Amino acid sequence: MSDPEPGPGATVFERVLVLAVLATLIVASLFVLEPFALILLWAIFLAVTFWPVQEWLTHRLGGRRKLAAALVVLLLAVVLVAPLTVAAVASVPSVKAVSALIADPARWRVPAPPGWLDGIPLIGHDAHALWAGAERDAGATLEAYKGDLARAAAWTLQRVVGLGITLVKLFLAAIITWPILAGGAKGPEMLRQLAARLGGDRAVGLLEQAGRTIRSVSLGVIGMALLAATLQTAGLLLAGVPYAALLGVVSFVLATMQVGTTPVWLGATIWLGSGGHLGWAVFTALWGLALNAVVGNILGPWLISRGSGLPLTVIFLGVLGGLLSWGLVGVFIGPTLLGVVWTLLRGWLSSQPATAAR
Repeated sequence: MSDPEPGPGATVFERVLVLAVLATLIVASLFVLEPFALILLWAIFLAVTFWPVQEWLTHRLGGRRKLAAALVVLLLAVVLVAPLTVAAVASVPSVKAVSALIADPARWRVPAPPGWLDGIPLIGHDAHALWAGAERDAGATLEAYKGDLARAAAWTLQRVVGLGITLVKLFLAAIITWPILAGGAKGPEMLRQLAARLGGDRAVGLLEQAGRTIRSVSLGVIGMALLAATLQTAGLLLAGVPYAALLGVVSFVLATMQVGTTPVWLGATIWLGSGGHLGWAVFTALWGLALNAVVGNILGPWLISRGSGLPLTVIFLGVLGGLLSWGLVGVFIGPTLLGVVWTLLRGWLSSQPATAAR
């Protein structure tokens, strides 16, 4: 005689119990992974970015995927982790000096306006007078904002400490990238199966779109920002501008935010010109203009639009909004989220049946 089947009440209870157990396991797993969430995100973004390199090396090495993954991690250390670490370490003395200067307004001095400024046609006389007024009033103005300047100095030091923590996380992420790449197609295939199970072919397409967006942002935003900051720092060192390493870090942040390095080289040009170094001032201005024209206006946008197929506006808004919301890792999260939403929106609009006008 067969066992009696459970009644409807028992079936509902069993389903609820299973769902409760699954939800508990998922929540508990998220709590376990929460301390490593940012590191895992970095590792995923790095793995997606360097996946084509991994496949190329695997083919060249005769299918030795683990060796190829180790070489990719070594490449990450050389082209990403090491330069950022060197820049951060080199900028620490400059940050301390600048923070001490900000916290003590009595040490602030605005240099006297250069004599050649008064000789510029039309605007020279007014600019000279404005500069001279700023020189006279700088001490009293800075003293009035002494408290705000001290808080700004403390905030700057906190950001430097935060940058050091970010570099440690980036280093750990580079290490975790190895098992992701060494696993081969298992990880991507599992993601494709999950996407297909949840949303079919459209979800798989969105997953591929996210991968293309991450790669294009890595090359067009982070890569170009790193290149621009490196070249900008080299120009500042040649011109003898102080705090060049710190200004290089500032250039990297500004370039990542799509602002460009103009504030850095323009400020350096003014400082050199006010000190009588007109030749180096002209060199710094021309160097900055050429750098922004080639890297910021040509290479960066071309790499971004070429890789993702998304409008530049979507990418730039995602980069800037992600950076402001989540920090450096938001540079990848922001445009990826906006890219998925943009693709969904376009697909939804294109699927609407046209309504004939009556």
